[in-house]
Amino acid sequence: MITYTIKHVAKVLKQLKDVGIEGIIIGSTCLSIALGNIDIEGDIDLFTTSISPFFDEERIRQIAYQKGWSTGTTELGTPSIILNVEGIDITVELYENILDFYIPSESIDICRQSIEVDGTEITYVAVECWIVFKARRGSDRDILSLSTIKQFVDEGVLPINKTLLEKMIELYEDDKRYIYNRLKNLNLI
Repeated sequence: MITYTIKHVAKVLKQLKDVGIEGIIIGSTCLSIALGNIDIEGDIDLFTTSISPFFDEERIRQIAYQKGWSTGTTELGTPSIILNVEGIDITVELYENILDFYIPSESIDICRQSIEVDGTEITYVAVECWIVFKARRGSDRDILSLSTIKQFVDEGVLPINKTLLEKMIELYEDDKRYIYNRLKNLNLI
């Protein structure tokens, strides 16, 4: 798997911002940032705030083409963009609320975290919010990720704000019972 650094993330986000694509990181990159990892693996999941991956897909693909970036498609059918930064291809998957993929706007507000790297603000959700996103989706891969989180918590490597976790669960009114049960079964709550 390709690895890169937080400086690469900053460069990717700067390039996207320069063409009008902004958002908040919602994927495993949040965990890497929270853990202070030097190396980051995988793609960057970006919940867009300036453009609609669904309605503006053609525009996004045209921007990518003009910049010489490759494009692809996420598992939800939204576009992804592959940018080359210092010889490393980094995939950014663009998301918004569509179909079963739903992130309450209030959660973005209460979960927003940011750091500045080389003059670029990197905005991402708190790990607690990422945990709730994973518990809500509940795939085998998500449960495995949550088990890894539990291990980090048990080792004292990753503190969890249980109040924030519970606030997040409450935002998913229809799903809160099974989110809570999943996290309880993993001893994360």
